[in-house]
Amino acid sequence: MSFTTVDLRPDFHEASLTALVSIDSVLRMTDSTDHLVRSVNFMYYELASQCEGRSSDDVFTTLNDFFFHNKKFRVAGTPVLLSHVVETRTGCGAALALLYIHLGQQLGLKLELVHWPLHSIVKWECQGKCNYVDLGENGKVLSEDELLQMINRHKDQVQSLTTRDAVLQYLTYLTFYYRQEGELESLHKALCIILTIEPENMRYLAERALLRREMGLIKDALQDMKRYFSFNDEGSVRHELIHIYEELKSRAPALT
Repeated sequence: MSFTTVDLRPDFHEASLTALVSIDSVLRMTDSTDHLVRSVNFMYYELASQCEGRSSDDVFTTLNDFFFHNKKFRVAGTPVLLSHVVETRTGCGAALALLYIHLGQQLGLKLELVHWPLHSIVKWECQGKCNYVDLGENGKVLSEDELLQMINRHKDQVQSLTTRDAVLQYLTYLTFYYRQEGELESLHKALCIILTIEPENMRYLAERALLRREMGLIKDALQDMKRYFSFNDEGSVRHELIHIYEELKSRAPALT
């Protein structure tokens, strides 16, 4: 069994659409992304024609109406990749949020994803005021009371994410989904993408090592473990990982 080297575009961090398309391409193992980009661009052109000369408030209202009532996008657990989200008009919250943010930013709206993993909340800043939009409720703008209730319920602060961090949150969701579905090849690719963005993320490096061991990629698992232990002292890691590291070192010579 072999694995695919992940090659992301140089401008991966710069735009949510580029990120979604790149991830879609890697996970579906296809370079035919032109049709996907055109589909999203057509949505933007349609929106832009409706928003010309309008105020930010009107542009936001138009975006919400277009996204949820005209195109009928809905938040759901699946599908998870942009090509299927665009085709079915449903998808996981992180993917829909990144698409929604892309369209809004192209229209000049200041939108950011909020770090609430169990929800799809986007912050919209307009004229010095922050509004919080619940995509799971078809773009409903939360009242102050509703926002406070969410903060109190989750014991969390309102923290907006950069595009890079929003993409990482989306990728984290993908790892949970592919692990649950037993799709090991896709899980492996998702972990590789994360480690392309954050090569020193020890949590995902250890997870990829264990996955590669599970997939029979012993040499690659050992490589990950060597890197992991070059950053972590054996006294500070789980005993299970030390045992697996020793096992991999003993198995690797037999494969040369």
